[in-house]
Amino acid sequence: MRRSRIKAFLVASTKSFFKDKGSVFWVIAWPIILVLMSAYVFIPPSAGSPMTMKLGIVNHDASRSPFNGSSLISVLSNVKYNGTRLFEIKVYKAEEDMLADLDKGKLDAGIIIPSGFGRNLTLGTALLKAYVGGKSIYSIQVNRGILESFLCGFAREIGLRKANIALNYISGAPSNWTHPSQFNATFKEFVYRFMVGLVEPINTTLVEKAPKALTERPRILGWYVLGAVGMMMLYSGFSLGATAIVEEKEKGRLERILSTPSTPADLLAGKMLSGLLILLLSSIVIILSGLAVQAEVRWNPLRPADLLVLLHFLLLGVMTISMGFLLSLVSKTTKGAGNLAVGLGLLLSFTAGIWFPKEWMPGALRMLADVFPPTWSLDAIRDIVVYRVGIGDVALLTVESLAATLILFLLGVEAYRRVIRRYVEA
Repeated sequence: MRRSRIKAFLVASTKSFFKDKGSVFWVIAWPIILVLMSAYVFIPPSAGSPMTMKLGIVNHDASRSPFNGSSLISVLSNVKYNGTRLFEIKVYKAEEDMLADLDKGKLDAGIIIPSGFGRNLTLGTALLKAYVGGKSIYSIQVNRGILESFLCGFAREIGLRKANIALNYISGAPSNWTHPSQFNATFKEFVYRFMVGLVEPINTTLVEKAPKALTERPRILGWYVLGAVGMMMLYSGFSLGATAIVEEKEKGRLERILSTPSTPADLLAGKMLSGLLILLLSSIVIILSGLAVQAEVRWNPLRPADLLVLLHFLLLGVMTISMGFLLSLVSKTTKGAGNLAVGLGLLLSFTAGIWFPKEWMPGALRMLADVFPPTWSLDAIRDIVVYRVGIGDVALLTVESLAATLILFLLGVEAYRRVIRRYVEA
């Protein structure tokens, strides 16, 4: 191979790519659109803030009890979390009307307050019927969590108040009272502690200690920005590899190239380097657009682990282009190769843990993500850039990605040779 010939193929292939408006859209414009959609649709600026649920209520309790159905509506109307009202109340006269709005997705939840609710709450156990709705499986789960958390906290607070009220009915200790050895307390104190224990037998302190990457909007955006890079590399790398030879054939250049001193290896090297350059430029543009919408993508060249990011970007590019060479075995035209590459690349982007976290996927698709080599390199990049792990934490992923890249590259070279041989023999 000669550098001058490889450079000529590199320059020619790169210029040819940027002359194709469709290719430029998919490699540069579409990933930027994905980043903007992530920033303002999937992860809007309000992400992480408390949400206000639309809550329908049917109140059948009109009693004069100290606490009745109207009192509960007042509590629901005014309860706040971090300054945000949890519920937007709509009162219905008929249960059928509220249930109809739940079916239509107009409400997030509904509560039916039965007759005698206040009296039963004061003297014993009150019944309450709640419905959880939503416009998606995700929103239903969120709505259920918010409503259950409120009702659980409300019931606990009512129980503690009833314990205090009951204590006022105790006039004094019985004549034969002796406190248990573990309670050095008066009779009233003992009874109060016992009643509180009935309301709250276990007092658990729950501390949320999730990785900041899962709770801070800039880091969540950073995760998806890297996902946009991975998605672009999949369908673009596939396309660049799949069309490498057929494009030269359709433009009538392949015969001229093979009749010159240039070798198929020169063409392969030029195509590979051109593809890597295009993927690099697109990755830079995507990351810069992510930074523009306040995504956090941290990279420090002085940090040893961060240098592995560059290696994994290179491995990701070589893997996808090599897989594109494999696709060229079944591609007869540039249009067919391009459609196959983009379609397969987008499909794998959404099913192999590139765009959506693989934990969201069913078991079979999680297995696909676990055995799909490009996912390994992207996982390593995310671990370093988003979660800030060290070299030791990604060492195994790096070795596996290197091995997978070498195997895919060798398979891609063999596919390339077969395609060249097919056209020469034709």
